[in-house]
Amino acid sequence: MKKDAVIFDKDGTLIDFDSIWVPVSLKALENILAELHREDIPVSEFLTAFGVHDGVTDINGVLCKGTYAQMGQIVHEILGKHGCSVPCEDVVKLVVDCYNKNADAGEVKPTSPDLVDALKELKKQNVKIAIVTTDNETITRKCLRDLGIEELFDRIYTDDGVMPAKPDPACAYDFCRLAGVEKDRLVMVGDTLTDMRFAKNAGIMAVGVAKNARNKEVLSPYADVVIDRAAAILDVLK
Repeated sequence: MKKDAVIFDKDGTLIDFDSIWVPVSLKALENILAELHREDIPVSEFLTAFGVHDGVTDINGVLCKGTYAQMGQIVHEILGKHGCSVPCEDVVKLVVDCYNKNADAGEVKPTSPDLVDALKELKKQNVKIAIVTTDNETITRKCLRDLGIEELFDRIYTDDGVMPAKPDPACAYDFCRLAGVEKDRLVMVGDTLTDMRFAKNAGIMAVGVAKNARNKEVLSPYADVVIDRAAAILDVLK
């Protein structure tokens, strides 16, 4: 199934999600509450609302599939329940600032030991590769640099307030144009339903990445193929 270009999601697909985002979220939320002088509000209340349970993130939770704006809205609502009145736009900005400030709190690890070699092999085969993530550019590029893979990507799309976020297909259309490929030669690899909807909205092949049976059950109805790790995309494209 030869394809000329591949779009990857970042967190949970290329980078192990929980090892970075659970500790980063914990520190960021602690900072947010300290900034607002509301350390009396339990951080666990926010983490649960984000979809984090016992240190594991639900792939349908907002931390896994949402945007900073959506996270900020949740933080704003919880603060309001505790009598803390701060404009929502200020809370969103505080969320972004505190996540950026605590980007080093988590450990950046590939989702599998063979990931980097698989990406390099795609480049050897002249396959164009991109990332489309709802994370911001600062943290995205830091993570990619930590893994030594930033330079492998032909295009990196982040939540920059310019290109619409997934599942809007704008980034897929833009990458088709930049890479000079038709959409039937492009595939999306991701670990959430947002990634699958993004692929379907763009009219491109959807490859789901499921690290366990539950995630496979969630993704299978919406994916053309489900693999156990992103590196296995090489087998799909043979």
